[in-house]
Amino acid sequence: MKTILLLCLLISYSAYAATEADTAEAWSPPTPIFSQKYDWLKLQSGEWLKGDIISMYDDELEFESEEFDTIFFDWQDVKELRSRFDQQIRFANGEVKQGFLVVKQNHLVLISGGTEQHYPLSELLSITSSADDRKGLWDGKVTLGIDINSGNVNQLDYLASAKIQRRTPFSRFRVDFTYTYSESTVKEDQQVLTDTGRLTSYFDWFYSSTMFFRVFDYEHFTDLQQNIDSRDTIGFSLGYHVVKNKRIQWDVTLGPSYQETSYYNTSQDSDQRSGVIALGTLFDYSISSRLDYLLDYQLQFVEENSGKRNSHLKTGFEFDFRNDFELDFSFYWDRVAHPVAPAGTTPPHPNDYRLVLSLGYDF
Repeated sequence: MKTILLLCLLISYSAYAATEADTAEAWSPPTPIFSQKYDWLKLQSGEWLKGDIISMYDDELEFESEEFDTIFFDWQDVKELRSRFDQQIRFANGEVKQGFLVVKQNHLVLISGGTEQHYPLSELLSITSSADDRKGLWDGKVTLGIDINSGNVNQLDYLASAKIQRRTPFSRFRVDFTYTYSESTVKEDQQVLTDTGRLTSYFDWFYSSTMFFRVFDYEHFTDLQQNIDSRDTIGFSLGYHVVKNKRIQWDVTLGPSYQETSYYNTSQDSDQRSGVIALGTLFDYSISSRLDYLLDYQLQFVEENSGKRNSHLKTGFEFDFRNDFELDFSFYWDRVAHPVAPAGTTPPHPNDYRLVLSLGYDF
């Protein structure tokens, strides 16, 4: 009798456990009511977020939530995505289309004009909102570094820089500005040691996933120590993505330009004009979610009276330490292979080096 009772208890327990397991497997988080005030994102974990789709590039989705602010997700972590506004969708073949977006079960549905168009998710290259007033198309950064020395050396150094960029699925516009100033603070021997400024601006049109055209490329440069009052360069070039994924971006550009240079004080004609062959490379490596490495090198082949070869290098690390604030540790190298001397003096040294620690703010 005891044996029969024990057997019944075991059978009942097994049935209960099986029922619980089936219930656990069948349960899933409830699907929300999709308010048209928000875009909706579902992660592979089953969690839903409401907010704004900013963009998707390089297999990385940028999503803004009122609760969590701006978050970046690996595209492989996205299970479902629904938009409330039209989105601009760029496909791997270079085609761009626009409409309401639904991504589900490795499938993309684009709704436009009351009709649905279906695509394999593998063909998707990028997403950007088509709304003209979306601030998410823009990003920027300002940086300031100051070094004050007193005692045996009395000197003030500072560097200020700013950049702003706008990117869509098929174009990129960017402006960078850097200014470096250094002076001796001894009153009886006060003098400017460094006074250098550089403004660059370019517009890229993405022809394919690997090739782009830099249809506009402009640089304004001034350097007191190199006797350069102003050096303006304008041109265009062809660009190629050597590597482009969510952690590494490596671009190279090559093209012709035109350059005009004015000197502060020289025995020859103060204005020099020259054709230019410009070569550039940009390497950006995301070492971790908080640490990036950057290398930006530009080389200009010009006539001898304009310097023969003009080089600019910026390399260093950017550490995201708190919210949108970064610590930048940067090395700058500027070189004019054939400097033009002020009248009655020896030519300046071809190379200028700067090592800068600065604080930056991303917006």
